[in-house]
Amino acid sequence: MALFDWLRKNKKEAQKVQITKRRQSVLQNTAVAAAFAEAGEHKTARSLVDEPAVKRQILVVGREDQFSEMLVEYALDMAKRLGVEVVALSVTAAPLALPAGRREEAIELFRTNSLKNVEVMQELAAKSKVPFSHMVEIGNPDRVVEKLHAKHPGLRYVLTEPDPEVAEKSKGKVNIPVFDLGSYHGSVTA
Repeated sequence: MALFDWLRKNKKEAQKVQITKRRQSVLQNTAVAAAFAEAGEHKTARSLVDEPAVKRQILVVGREDQFSEMLVEYALDMAKRLGVEVVALSVTAAPLALPAGRREEAIELFRTNSLKNVEVMQELAAKSKVPFSHMVEIGNPDRVVEKLHAKHPGLRYVLTEPDPEVAEKSKGKVNIPVFDLGSYHGSVTA
């Protein structure tokens, strides 16, 4: 195989193999590690298997610029149990429907409100020692989530607010919608 010939050639020339960045699945990393190990590059193979490929995260999508107490509690509890980072997302497409003159003002107001409304979640995450970050995006929520999933390969779960109509009919007996992106391969690229 050409890969093994290349590895043997480089080993003979005593060149050092250095991996600077990779965005691959665990299966791909394991296959590459096996090839390095077979070629005698055990240190490189071990570094591929031992080192986590990506930072694991859950995305918490609020309703526009707000996060309900129920969603915050559920997300932080889930993140703590799984040992993952919480990425809170405030997203709206509403300013895009406004005339150009009013659009910038609406976007700035949305950003300001989003930053203010996420403070409680940020404080609770710090108390729980859960890694936390927050993003504010303007656009179609589904498209934004798709692009974030493509950009952040460690993004596994998406938690959202329950549908308000369902919550009202259920009288408080609602569940937080959780979407597993583990096997999803969307069409949108970063």
